[in-house]
Amino acid sequence: MLGDAIQIEQVLHNLLRNALEALGGVEPERRRVRVRAWREGREVRLEVRDFGPGIAPEVLPQLFNPFVSSKAGGMGLGLSLSQTLVQGMGGVLEGGNAPGGGACFTLRLPARVTEEHVRP
Repeated sequence: MLGDAIQIEQVLHNLLRNALEALGGVEPERRRVRVRAWREGREVRLEVRDFGPGIAPEVLPQLFNPFVSSKAGGMGLGLSLSQTLVQGMGGVLEGGNAPGGGACFTLRLPARVTEEHVRP
């Protein structure tokens, strides 16, 4: 995967923190966050999904805009900064509501291709 390790860590930290905060009002036995990573073609994808209430419909269109937050006391900078970091690495950060409930964010970055991965 191409990208700066510290920036990727910052993005993941933000996505995980948001996912955990979204579970605050969920019954303890239903609190789950799923993290998956896989390679798809020339990309590496990383997905963070929570099983909380999801993202409010009025927030969805502005999800990555600075100073937009559905959290009480939230500054609304985390997703905006994360998107900027990901774009700077040549990637894409997408987010929305997952089928069946909860929020899902997918980080897509170009995969590093080396000679050992290239087939003749």
